[in-house]
Amino acid sequence: MKDKIDFLKEKHTLVLCILIPAIYLTILKCTNWIIPFSTKFKGYGLQLMAECIGIILSLIIMHLVGKQYILKEKGTGILKGLFVGGFLVVICFLGTIFTLMNVIENGDANKLLPLSQIAIFIATMIGIGISEEFIFRGTILNLLLDKFNKTPRGIYASIIISSVIFGAAHMTNVFSGVSIKSSFIQAVGAAVLGALIATIYLRTRNIWVVVILHAFMDFSSLIGSGLFGTNSVINQINSYSYVNFISYIIYLIPILVLLRKEKLLEIIENEKLNEYHKKNS
Repeated sequence: MKDKIDFLKEKHTLVLCILIPAIYLTILKCTNWIIPFSTKFKGYGLQLMAECIGIILSLIIMHLVGKQYILKEKGTGILKGLFVGGFLVVICFLGTIFTLMNVIENGDANKLLPLSQIAIFIATMIGIGISEEFIFRGTILNLLLDKFNKTPRGIYASIIISSVIFGAAHMTNVFSGVSIKSSFIQAVGAAVLGALIATIYLRTRNIWVVVILHAFMDFSSLIGSGLFGTNSVINQINSYSYVNFISYIIYLIPILVLLRKEKLLEIIENEKLNEYHKKNS
């Protein structure tokens, strides 16, 4: 099996990068369909169980493709990494405050869910951050970086392709009740955000930085349903409109700033240095 995986890594990297999320998402969707037959969950309980399986699956995949070293990469520290990803941190804080203000304004503040359900919601957001970052940045982005030359074009190609795959993965929400239109809008947004997260990862070379950012981003966007049960995830996604594209354009600005010429060259040098250390370790 290892020989087949190594062959795909070397000769058919793109096929492998598409196959990995396909397997990952299929197993998670099957989990969501099978578990309810035997167990009833409240709130995010079912999704938390699915994400636990997702984390285990992502670790197995990382091991099979030889990317388990990503978990031990030091890169920048967490605090410095969050500073690099400061744009997302600010956006998430503002999103959290805005949602809480809406809840208070609508008189839903007294509908705070039980502490157990809130804890499950928070754990689920962390689980999503871990499993998806391990798959899409830890595994897929790094496979593409290995495939392409350590050049500006190679860096951009790796970011774009991995982010398109990340965005396309969100189209599977149509099987959960999301309209095709809303799913497409969400997929485009996920691709842009994926590019930003990939850029932050390459600047920090610390997978845990982007795990935290991803979890915080999902927490801030779903806090209404997770803390107060005011809206379901499906209804929230179905409320997306083409106006969302305006915000997506704004997210391109920090990507260009983080990938400005001197920083891009710094990323390339760090990638070459990492590759040298891996070959001689």
